[in-house]
Parts: sequence; structure tokens; C-alpha cells
Amino acid sequence: MFNNKTNKGKTMNKLTKILVVIASSLSLSFAALAGELSVSGSAKASYLINGGQNNDDSGLGITNELNFSASGELDNGFTWKYHTELDPNGGGTTDNDDTGLVIGMGDMGTFAIYDSEGGLSAELGHGIGALGTGTDYANTWGASGNTASAWGFDVSSHPNVQYHLPADLLPYGITVKLGYAPNTADGDSNSFKSTGGANAQGADGNGAQQIRVDAAPIDGLKIGADYIDYTGTSGTANQQEKTGGNYYVQYAMGNFKVGLMQGYTEDGVGTYASGTGASFDRQETEILGIEFAINDALSVSYSEEDHKATDKGTIAVGATTKTKKTVNMQSEIVQLAYNIGGATVGVFVNETDNSDFSVGKKEKKTIFHLGMEF
Repeated sequence: MFNNKTNKGKTMNKLTKILVVIASSLSLSFAALAGELSVSGSAKASYLINGGQNNDDSGLGITNELNFSASGELDNGFTWKYHTELDPNGGGTTDNDDTGLVIGMGDMGTFAIYDSEGGLSAELGHGIGALGTGTDYANTWGASGNTASAWGFDVSSHPNVQYHLPADLLPYGITVKLGYAPNTADGDSNSFKSTGGANAQGADGNGAQQIRVDAAPIDGLKIGADYIDYTGTSGTANQQEKTGGNYYVQYAMGNFKVGLMQGYTEDGVGTYASGTGASFDRQETEILGIEFAINDALSVSYSEEDHKATDKGTIAVGATTKTKKTVNMQSEIVQLAYNIGGATVGVFVNETDNSDFSVGKKEKKTIFHLGMEF
């Protein structure tokens, strides 16, 4: 006859040993990961007031992105870093985007694979803004329709691969980064073994390549530029290829910092439109700004942005020149930031004439900013 009490005791001893082994394994696993996996984000809140033509709403907002990152080292001395961002969209859906896997190869440079990440555009290189760089911090005109190309083109709009020259290889602090997007129809938030999207090519092409060069030749001076063009176009009658580029200069001296940026984009065009402003083909941007740190806690900045859009149009029958329309959209931006023991409070005001490249349309955006440091 079986002794139930003895068997139960043996069973409990075995279960106890198994649980101890599992717990020990988990402890070892977590110990191995300590310092390699991290979660970061920001604690910011805002109250935004819109004003002007067809733009009179307001809203409260709080940052809702979380960045997960991990890092390690290979046996050959190479390093690796991985990150992905949990990023809720405006419509309430949530996805993982802004993802990157970066391989540090020492004296051989850096290789990276990015999804909606790894921007190479120099459009923000001038870096003027007490709270954030100009209309990148907040704008009245968005980035769709006629204003879609006014921001500048970037390989980070697509899954891309990059190679960066090693730091300190070239004199005067020169750095060079190269990027290539093999399929511009490929969306973001791609999972492992993603098949990508079908690309109709056309005048916009089906791939993009970009170069970014920066330098710091003397103390306080930063300069840089980028250029992007789109490859794999199809069709024999394309009148304009899709390209873009920017350059910037920033100089800091004492508590003052000044910045200048100029750039352009040209959309891929199979046949030019009417030239009446229904579809702009070329955009040009010029930005000039100044920032002043009044003391360690208080900073102010002022910048002017001029965005010029041109609808090149066609040559009408019997005419000798093209029908062409150009509209200038101008923004004046004032910012103030004050640090109170680890918290930053600030005000951002952007007033725009001819907003959305619509003549006579005036819009204004005011933001009250609260951010915590951690």
C-alpha cells in the first residue's frame, strides 16, 4: 500500500527544488540584463491656443511616448544599440516606430538600420529656440497638401540603412553620414521579415539616397549641409526629378547664439500643372534667428522663417514663357523658457502670414509649456 503522506512530502520537496531552480535562473537572467535594458521618456504638459482664420481651437496635452533601449558588446569589440518607441497616434491607435539597430565598429565607423528614424536632413541644424527649434516645435500650417514638401525630404521618412564615418577621422570636426532607403513605398512600424510595399515608381522614384556633412572648424561655429535625391524613376517624359537639400550655420559666443538655414525641395513631376497654385512643385526655406541666455535659468529666442512655394506651370499655346505662381509663407516665432529647480516653464508664440500657402490667411499658435527633468 502506498504511503500518501510520504509521497506528498516527496512531491512537495521536488516542487520546492524546481521552484528554487526556476527562481535562481530568473535571478541570473535579470542580473545579466541589468544595465542593458532601459526605458526613457519625458514628462511634459502643454496648453495650446490656436488663433486666426479657421484656427480657433485649443487643447491640453501630455507627452505619451516611451522609448525602450538595449545595448551590448560583441566578441570582436563591436558595440550594438537597439531602441524602439511606443508612440500613440493622434487617432488613438498605438504602434512601435522610431526603431533602430546601430552597430559601432570602432575605427571602421558605424552601420545602422532604421525604421522612421535616423534623420539626415540639416533643416534644424541652425538650432534656434528656447523651447525647441522654430516651427519644428510647433507650426500653424502642418505638413500635408500644399505644405507637405516644405519641411524638407529625409531618408528617415522610410526604412533605411546608413553608414557613418568614424568620429575624428577628418579634420575640423568634419563628420559624414550616408543613408539609403531601398523602398520609399515601405511604411513604418515594420516587423521582422516585413515584405515591404509595392512601389509604382513614376517621377518620385522608388528609392532615396542622402548625404549629410557637418563640421566645427572653430570654437562656437557649426556648419553643415545635406542633399537627397530619389532613384528608380519610371516614365520617359518626367519634367522634374525629386531632390532636396539644406545648409545651416550656427555661431555661439557667450550668452548669444545666432543661426541661419536655407533649403529647398523639388517634387518629382511627370508633367507640370497649370501654374495657378493648385499644386506647388518647388519649395524654398530661409530661416534666421537669435537666442539669448539672460542667466542660467532664463532664455529667450526670436526667429523669422520664410517658406516660398512655386507652381512652375506650363507654357501655354502661343506663349513664350511659363505660367507660374509663387506664394511666400512667413512666420515670426518668439520663445521664452525659465527653469525652476528641475522644471521648465515656457511660452511659445508663432504668428504666420499666408499660412498653408494661402494668400491672406493669418494664423497664430500660442503654447504654454511645462516640462520636468529626469
